[in-house]
Amino acid sequence: MVDRILDFLKNKYFIGSVVAIFLGLSINSVISYLQEKANEEEFIKFQEINNSLSGETLIDLEDVDLEFDSVGFEIITKSVFAKKALDEQNFSEAIKLFEDVFNEIKDSSISKETKEILLEQYYENLVRLTMELDNFNKGDSLIKENQFSTARYHDVAGDFYKYFQENETANYHYDQAISLNIDESQKNLLKLKKPLN
Repeated sequence: MVDRILDFLKNKYFIGSVVAIFLGLSINSVISYLQEKANEEEFIKFQEINNSLSGETLIDLEDVDLEFDSVGFEIITKSVFAKKALDEQNFSEAIKLFEDVFNEIKDSSISKETKEILLEQYYENLVRLTMELDNFNKGDSLIKENQFSTARYHDVAGDFYKYFQENETANYHYDQAISLNIDESQKNLLKLKKPLN
């Protein structure tokens, strides 16, 4: 019995299997280490950028590299810069950043549910910024290209068209929002928002 076990251990297939497993574990360890290092570098870059935002001075985006390997870091960083641009009333810079984030999210492999929530939120920011910039064409195309079947989508679209005095289209969107499953107080608020034709 002991001889058989020793023969099996000396067998070239067994030795090859052990070597293959060892190599596989070694390669996996190296890859994990490299990914961890890359994540650390990304996090350090993220911290440096965010620390630069805490100062009172205006930041020139030309001097800052906002590209990350991690979509999450890029989305957060660009969103923070967009918020700072909004605080400084630099709406054209804010819309550019929000648009970048919106497109990043669209192209990302984020889970479907999370993606829809984020897209709707950034869509709202973009549409409201087009109102600030009095850019009807951009807002109109955003609404038509990115249709969500939610009350929030139609509410924002209604606000947009009402702002540009497109009352018939505004009322259409408010009616769509009202028809969706929302509570009575929201329905009443939407009815109050509707412009008279």
